[in-house]
Amino acid sequence: MPISDEDRKKIEELRGLVKEHLTPYYDTDYNLLRWLKGHDYNLDVIKPKLINHLIMRKGIWDLDNLPDKPRDHAVHQHWKCGITGEAKRTPNCIVNIEQTGGNDYWGMTNVHPINEIMKARLHDLESMLRAVMEMEKRTGEQCAVLYVMDLTGLKMDRRLMSLITGGLASISAFMAEHYVEMVHSFVLVNVPSFISAIWTVARPLLPEKTRNKVNILGSNWKQDILDLVDPACLPSYWNEDDLDGPFLAPVERGVEYSPDEYYKEPVPEKAQVIHIPAGKSGYVDVEAKEVT
Repeated sequence: MPISDEDRKKIEELRGLVKEHLTPYYDTDYNLLRWLKGHDYNLDVIKPKLINHLIMRKGIWDLDNLPDKPRDHAVHQHWKCGITGEAKRTPNCIVNIEQTGGNDYWGMTNVHPINEIMKARLHDLESMLRAVMEMEKRTGEQCAVLYVMDLTGLKMDRRLMSLITGGLASISAFMAEHYVEMVHSFVLVNVPSFISAIWTVARPLLPEKTRNKVNILGSNWKQDILDLVDPACLPSYWNEDDLDGPFLAPVERGVEYSPDEYYKEPVPEKAQVIHIPAGKSGYVDVEAKEVT
């Protein structure tokens, strides 16, 4: 569906408010429309948030050009790329397969600081955005990501709850803050019997718009997912051992971390320790001298 006249006026108004921060790469009607839709067209809310995002894009991580750089961060061996192509059966959607149950997030957070995990994750987020933008340029319509979350192998334990309320919640919040309306829906497959307990904990931590996009498939998920996504975009490891189909995407599996890799250095004796609950923030005063 083409952009309406009313939306186009709002897009131009928003563009004028942030034009000094926009780059030619990011300055598309659909990128700005995502921000408008994601924040109910409230320009007072959108302007500071979008400027903050645009400043980050120009920072040290150079987000506009990140998808062109090698995907070679140490985290990437353990958190594989999941972009597999166009959903087709859900119009105007790029498919991303997230190995939620198989990825060793606990090991990841015990080996790498959260800023390094985010640095690695940004490569995939920007690659998703690039794929969406290219599809929009080709089709002339608003596009998004159909985010398939494969819960195969998920275990209910203390570690899982710690991740849900801590590191993974932070990554989810970052994604909602900076990649507004990029996701069409989150489709959960092969969900365990304890999914209701997980959802009870996770639901309040998610933005309302994100919660409303969650689609949990039942026990017949291998058939139901085919109503949403072309099998060429679904991981071949879902196939029965003696079959080559119907799922055809050669998605790589992440490597598990060894506990020997976990960070074990003690806290330095003179270090200042602050305790920050999940979802909260803290700060440390640092005195710095200006270089003359």
